[in-house]
Parts: sequence; structure tokens; C-alpha cells
Amino acid sequence: MSTHIFHVTRHPQFLRGLAQSPTRLHRVYAGLAFAALLGVSASALAQTAPPLGSTSTYAVVSSTFTNANTAPQTILNGTASQPAVCYTTAPVTPPLSITGTTIVPCPPATGVDQGLALANLNGQACVSLGAGAITLDSIIIGANPPGVIPPGCYSSGGAMNVTATTTVTLNGAGVYIFRPGGALTTGANSRVILAGGACASDVFWAPVGAASLGANAALSPTPTFVGNILDAAGISIGHFANVTGRALAFGSTVTTDANTITVPTCAPFGSFPVPTLSEWAMILLAGLLALAGFAALRRQGK
Repeated sequence: MSTHIFHVTRHPQFLRGLAQSPTRLHRVYAGLAFAALLGVSASALAQTAPPLGSTSTYAVVSSTFTNANTAPQTILNGTASQPAVCYTTAPVTPPLSITGTTIVPCPPATGVDQGLALANLNGQACVSLGAGAITLDSIIIGANPPGVIPPGCYSSGGAMNVTATTTVTLNGAGVYIFRPGGALTTGANSRVILAGGACASDVFWAPVGAASLGANAALSPTPTFVGNILDAAGISIGHFANVTGRALAFGSTVTTDANTITVPTCAPFGSFPVPTLSEWAMILLAGLLALAGFAALRRQGK
């Protein structure tokens, strides 16, 4: 929109017409400000959380479920009396505990619903973070410090990584979508955490390659990773990693290793993400310009 406006307003005949007609100039300013306000608002509301359908109650969806034989064993926290895990090939060592029911094999509906959710995620407009592999903990978005990411949809041409021992903070209420063009990999003792009203129900990871979450040095009561991973290439969760989210890999493998996976209980944000701080500033500026333009029109009409 801004490029189009630039080319129109620099035309000589257009500028002479504005100079000869103050009322026309006021109307143009008011119109541009209003269009800017609509454009910023539409951008801020662009990302939506896809419906997960029948997969929404699951902590693990897989064809082959592998659980490493280490102690303490994996804990899956779903909802009582609701499906929490499904697989075709069972783990040799079962999880220590499962809240919810186990379904063997996964119902076809879970594959359909995972596919629909993934198509929804892949169809949304995204900001590209780079043509190749990128490191999320070093990414700078707007005025945020490195590794602090506001709501939005983010893609890359290659893998998305989180460096060992670093922290990525998802800051603000809204929907987060990450679409690596390759694998998703987090290093040992790294963390992806929530702040500022962000909810794990609204975080979605849709890598083209496999997802591999790094091990943690010790079992922790706080999450080391958050969000819903939808990955037909397989998901591997390192020793002691603690996930608030879902591992959805219909037709593929989910590997756990003394993990706690908890299905999020916060209410999904829905289709109306809250604008980020920079977007609020643009909305405020556009609003002030619109008010000034309308006030000028009223004075001209008197």
C-alpha cells in the first residue's frame, strides 16, 4: 500500500491539483490516514489459531511411540477420560503415568485433523526471518531484545534453531506460528518460554523436517519448551525436557525420554491477536492523522 501511495502522490499533475484545492488535500490526508489505520489493524489481526479438532486432547499422536528406558519415566498430562496418546506401535517401556485414555491405533480422524490444521498454518501469511537456517535466540524483531518474539507468523527457508543454554521468550497475548523450511532443533538446556499473557495453546510449530528438542540437565517443574508441534517427519524430545504443548506426528514417530508433556489448559486466544507494541504505535499515529484530517475538513466546511 505505501509504495502505491508514493508513486501516485509524486505525479506532477496530482500535486498541482492538491495545491490548487486545499479541501482536496485535506481529504487525501484523511483518506490516507484512515487507510493506514485499516491496513495496520488488518495486519495486527492476520494470524489465527487453527482448529485442532480431535487432536486437541492429545499429548502424543504417533505411529510409533518410543519411550527411552530411563528413570523417572515419561508423564503425559492430558484430560481425564479424554484421549491423551495414540499409536500403532507401543513403546517397550510404557510411560510412568498417563492422565487420559490411550487409543490403539490412532483414529483416522486424528490424521485428517492434523493435516487440516497443518494446511491452515501453511496457508497463513508469514514474515520471513531468512532464506536459510536461522537462530531464534539471536533474531531481533522491532525494538525487542534478541530472542524476544511478539505474536505473529514467522518462516525461514531452512532450519530453525535455538542455541544451547539460551532462552527464547514469546511475549504478548496472541497467536504464534513458526514454519521452518527445514528441521526444528533446540540445544541442550535451552528454553522457549511464555511472557506477557502468551498462552501455549496459541503457539504452533510446523517444521518441514523433523523436530528435535534438546535435553535438560535436570528435571524441572517449569517448561523448557512450549507449543503444539505438528510434524509428519517425527518428533524427538530429549532427556528431562518438559513440554507444555502437544507432540502431533500422525503416521510418524514420537520419541520421549523421561519427559513431562502437559496439554495446555489456557483458553485459546482465537482469531483476534492483540497488536504488538510497535503496531499499537502505528495505529495511534494513523488515528491521530485521521483526526487531524477530519478536523481540517470540518474547518474548511465552515
